[in-house]
This record gives sequence, C-alpha cells and structure tokens, in this order.
Amino acid sequence: MSPGWRFHLAVVTLLAGLLLFSNLHEGGLSGYDDALYAHEGEQMLRTGDWWNVRCNGSFNFEYPPMFFWLEALSMSLWGATDFAAKFPSALAGLLTIVSVFLIGRAAGRNDLYPVCAAWILMLTQYFLKYSMHAMTDVPYALFFTLAILFYLLGLRRPLFFLLCGCAVAAAILTRSVLGCIPLAVILGHGALAERFRPLRSPAFAAGMALAIVLPALWYVPQYRAHGAPFLEQSLQVITSKVSHGGDSGARGFLWDLARYPGLLAKLYWPWLPLLILGLWMEARRAWRSRDGFSILLLLWIGCILVPLSLADSKTLRYIMPAFGAFALAAAVPSSGWLLPVRHRLHARVGYVLLCLAVAAMASVSSPLERAGGIRAIGAAVQRHVPAPERVHFYTGGAPRHDDRNQMLWYSKRRLDHHLDPAALVRELEGGGYFVVDRPSWEAIVLPRAACVTELAGTEAWVLFARGRQAIDRHR
Repeated sequence: MSPGWRFHLAVVTLLAGLLLFSNLHEGGLSGYDDALYAHEGEQMLRTGDWWNVRCNGSFNFEYPPMFFWLEALSMSLWGATDFAAKFPSALAGLLTIVSVFLIGRAAGRNDLYPVCAAWILMLTQYFLKYSMHAMTDVPYALFFTLAILFYLLGLRRPLFFLLCGCAVAAAILTRSVLGCIPLAVILGHGALAERFRPLRSPAFAAGMALAIVLPALWYVPQYRAHGAPFLEQSLQVITSKVSHGGDSGARGFLWDLARYPGLLAKLYWPWLPLLILGLWMEARRAWRSRDGFSILLLLWIGCILVPLSLADSKTLRYIMPAFGAFALAAAVPSSGWLLPVRHRLHARVGYVLLCLAVAAMASVSSPLERAGGIRAIGAAVQRHVPAPERVHFYTGGAPRHDDRNQMLWYSKRRLDHHLDPAALVRELEGGGYFVVDRPSWEAIVLPRAACVTELAGTEAWVLFARGRQAIDRHR
C-alpha cells in the first residue's frame, strides 16, 4: 500500500471523531440500559469499590465489570455527566473504525480497500447511533474487532497473539461467555485456512492463556465472595439471552436464521447491496482459491449470526461485532470500482466534497432528547434531598423501569421504587422524600396533604417532603 494510507487514516479518524463527539453532551441518557449502566459506573466511582458492580446500593451480578470500569474511569476524568457516561462507547466506536481500517490494510488487498471499509463503517447510521449510547454493544464490538486485528498481525509477528488474548479477555469481561466467540473465529480460521504453524507458537498459547486467566482473576473471587447468588444471576442473564424457545424442526430453525438478515434488509442501508455483492465475491474467492482473509471474513460473520440467531432475543445491536466485517465485505466491490478512477481530478474533488459534507453533518446534527422531565426532577432531588436519604419513587403502579433508571442516574440518590398504591400510602404515613407522577400526586397525595411540602415539580412529576422532620429542613 502506498504511503498515503496514513493520510486517509488521519482523515477518517478526524471525521469520525467529529461525528461521534461534537454533540455527545446533548440528548441525555435513555432509560433502560444507558442510565442504568451510567448509574452503576457512578456507584463504582463513588464507593471506591471497583471490584463489585452495584445498582441502587445492592450488588448486581448480571454483567461483568469491564464496561463499568470504563464508565467509572470516564467519570473520574469528566465528572458524573451524560458526556462522561457516553464517552467510553463513543471512543470505542472511533477505535473500531480505526481497527477496521487496519484490518483492511493487513488483508493485503488494493490501496482503497481499507479506506472504503472505514468510510462505510463510519457512515453506518445504526453503528453511529449506538456509539453514542452508554451501552456495552459498541465496546464489545471493539474488543471483538481488536482480537481479529491482533490475530491477523500475529500471523506475521507472533507477539501480537498476546494482545489478541488480552482483547478476548476484555470481550469476556464485557459480555461474559459471548466474549469467547472471537476464539471460535480464530480457531476455525486456523483449521480452514491451514494456518497451523503460527498457532503452534508459544506466543499463541500464551495469548490463549491470557484470554482465560485474566477474566478468571475476576470471576473466581466473585464466586468465592458471593457464592450461589453470583452464579445464578450471571447464568440467568446468559440463558435469557441465548436460550432458544422458538419453533422446533427445520422450519423453525430456518426462520430463526432469517431473522437477522431480515433486520439487515430493513436497517442496513445504503450499504446492503454492497454487502450482499461483497459476501458473494468473498465466498467465491474462499471456495476457488481458499483465500485466507475471505475465509476469516465469512467465519467472522457466521460465528456471530448463527449462534445469536438461535437465541430468543433478536435485536440488531446484539450482532454489533459483525458490523466491522460487514463494512469490510461491502468494501470489496466498492474499492474495486473506485480503484481505476482514484487519481482522476473529479474523484479527488468528490472526496474533498464528501469530507466537507461529513464535517457539516457533524456540525448541524442534534440528538433526540432522551431524558425528558426526569432530568429536571432529578436535579431538583439533588438540590433538596440530603445525600444519605432515600427517595420513595412511585410511577402510577406501572414498573416504568426506564423512568426508574433515569431517576437513579439524574438524582444520584437511592430509590425505594413502589408499584402498589397501598405501599405508597403506607410510606406517606411514615414520611420522607417522594417523587410521584402527577396523576398520583393529585389522586393519592393531595387528599392526604397534611404535613406535605411540594419542593419541585414538572409537567409529569412532583417532588415533595412528608413529615415534620423532612419539612423542617426546608423552612
């Protein structure tokens, strides 16, 4: 590849950074995952206990700690803000784009191949969207992609196998057993592409040992400290994600395998035609000439799609680690078409105009508001409720987990989340601080308005104190 690859890598890194970070501070955090993960990272930082994951003051064994470590590190730099909560995912998105560029370069194809792959991933709207969420999907995709990159580099320089093992370990510490999928890709490639000699090296054995030992350094002490509850809750999350409860027989199996292609047909535009053509070209190359990179690319996609297609839960973001491979496949035909015209004036002018268009898009884009009125009432809780106090939170009798998670994050207080109106009435008798939805304020609280002081309110929520002790603090 010509020395110009460094220029193209710098351009795509700069533009991707503009797309990901220019408006990262806006929009707030959505409730179910973003705000919950941000809260758990903030709890880790606040308690100083980086070994255990906590939610609302209690241990939470659902997920390993890697993403929460990243959240806590980010908040130690930027403060416990929305920007800090989203920063690890945005940085992971940027590094995934860079990693795809480097994988394309390591593939030894034409000069434009890594450039096209990186641009395609950078302009994949679905990938950009989740790179700006405080969720584990894109960080997991980064560690997966790094494992593939370091494996490819290790085929030439075996010491990179050590970094490959570390990347697999980070994937396991992000997504538990799903983090082992890169190992299936690597071992499958070694067998099908007959790359046995590098895999017999001591560096490869050491890398695979790191992939197992590093996660064990967290899992084994957690099991020893917490025993059966840790094991049961961890396995419950895994089985709920990967258990198969669909139709039996060949028809059900084929239907399950078609679900993700159906989601891609709906959401992976405008790159879907290029992806289909690229996969066909790579499959033909793998069959006819046993091209090692073509085999790797097909294994990368297959080892993600097939097992996750058999799971009950199917959402496109669950296969986010495949998006790098999708971009590399889509770059096969596009780079071939652009290669003959790359030095022509109109091609260079078009490239400059495209760069300017992306920069302009980054400057004018504005994320949707995700937090709504919870952000305002949460800030009021921080002002009025002393830090040791818990807040009674009532959401009209419905679970409304999104609102609860956002309240945990924006209030920075522990919650007692009540679902039964009778429980709310009992707590009103005892006093304390309350946040209730406005219909419940009017129907349940106001008829019992003695010793109630409204502290703040929005269109949807009311913060109030009940009982003499709580009220006296605000006189």
